[in-house]
Amino acid sequence: MTTKPSGRAADKADGAPLNPALKEAKDSTYGADQQGTDPMDTVSVQKDEGTAWPMIWAVTVIACVIITILLLVF
Repeated sequence: MTTKPSGRAADKADGAPLNPALKEAKDSTYGADQQGTDPMDTVSVQKDEGTAWPMIWAVTVIACVIITILLLVF
């Protein structure tokens, strides 16, 4: 077995992307001179917001398991 590369054009890495349609494109509409706000400055989260979701998911999963068992048995 040889480790020499074959001379085929497909084996040469000439910097062309694997899929030519997926070229990197930069939006030139907005430049470095544009001003904006940091998205983290506009985040508003209430204390204990979303702490009930683990319990909701647990109850839902248990209910689905019970329904599945009932459907398989009867």
